Amino acid sequence: MLQFGTGVLLRALSAAAVDAANRAGRFHGRIVVVQSTSRGAAQTMNAQDGLFTLVERGLENGMPVERTRLVGSISRALVADDEWHEVRSLVARPELQIIVSNVTEAGFRRDAPYPSRLLDLLRARFQALPDGPRLFVIPTELIPENGVRLAEMLDEVAGPDRTFRDWLTNRVTICSSLVDRITTASTPEARTALEARLGYSDPLLTLTEPYALWAIAADPADLATAFPIDATPGVVVTPDITFYSQRKLRLLNGPHTAMAPLAILAAVATVREAVEHPTLGAFLERLLFDEIIPGSGLPADEAQPFARSVVDRFRNPWLEHRWEVIATNQTPKLRLRVLPSVFGFAASCHRVPLCLALACAASLRYTRCIEQSSASEGLGWWRGTSYSIQDMDLPRLSAHWSAVDPERRAGPVAAETLRRLAARVLGDEELWGTRVTAVPEFVDAVAAALCRLEAVGVEGAIASLETS
Repeated sequence: MLQFGTGVLLRALSAAAVDAANRAGRFHGRIVVVQSTSRGAAQTMNAQDGLFTLVERGLENGMPVERTRLVGSISRALVADDEWHEVRSLVARPELQIIVSNVTEAGFRRDAPYPSRLLDLLRARFQALPDGPRLFVIPTELIPENGVRLAEMLDEVAGPDRTFRDWLTNRVTICSSLVDRITTASTPEARTALEARLGYSDPLLTLTEPYALWAIAADPADLATAFPIDATPGVVVTPDITFYSQRKLRLLNGPHTAMAPLAILAAVATVREAVEHPTLGAFLERLLFDEIIPGSGLPADEAQPFARSVVDRFRNPWLEHRWEVIATNQTPKLRLRVLPSVFGFAASCHRVPLCLALACAASLRYTRCIEQSSASEGLGWWRGTSYSIQDMDLPRLSAHWSAVDPERRAGPVAAETLRRLAARVLGDEELWGTRVTAVPEFVDAVAAALCRLEAVGVEGAIASLETS
């Protein structure tokens, strides 16, 4: 198996799954890892023969669990910029039938190096093994229908050679997949304590949660001929992974995105702290169970247990999952993960989802705080809050703020200004890819929530929902 990406997610998921399948005698292969960028763990992987320690810590049914094992599924790592000839030689070997990638969302673009590099490998395979075994390509980037998107990018760069294109169709299967495992960097203190217990130092020590899901869209029998890992815990192979994608997007990613600005504005740093917070924790439960689940369209008997496991995962005392990281590209995530639940709730329940309206209001208010975070006077309830933001839509949002409040002075924002902002931003169909104003009551609710946030802060705005 060839794997693009040296990061912790693939170590905790694909490398762990291959290791488990090897131990069970179902698979008999190892992984060659490709480091695609100048920064990565290739050198460290080679220094310790690909071995790394996997520590699974968290809650299952509310009870703490901890499992530690040494993972030996990685054979070696290659640096793409320096050792591309070796990578090309690997695809000429018939025993290589699996390519997995996680080059991040930023690298999963037509103008990024990965599509052209992958195409080069496929051409090398075509030239060396035109009649060789089928090759399965499984992207794991957190993009909906990532296999479909990768196939589209390859089609754009494949060129006019009909013989090669026919070979791609007949000999290469690109499978969409979904990965779900929270894996974060451990604190220096946690790493020191773990290594003291282990009795050795491991620069690749990987700390993750017990829960794991790798759903691969493929015919189970076809994939099993090359990659028989479907019996491995946490791995699901099925022709249609829509259910798993929607469940994760709505019930895990949705609450993450909805809660991030509220938690940051309330100066709560991590997911665990928010779940344990008397106000934010109760709000999360109401948001998830009373609004997101009814708005998801998922069967309640499937959604409720998964949502309860999500709360356990959020409460994991050993993972420091910071809201400032989750809030990266907050606006595109809001568009993809939260707005569908808004529309679904309004359609099925025939009323406005007030918790989701407050979450959207906080997301808008959060984009203004960045410009005031260095000032201490006039910041009101968010006094002392300091954060940076990375959001591809920030220039567009800033333009809306400037249109309603050109001077951008520090201090409370007038209620009328906030109402005009809500109308402008939510009326921007190009920003959201849909007509949010089709639910005018929701626009009004977001405007009202913005005003409450400004007047009484996060906890006060949440408290006001109890009387709604």
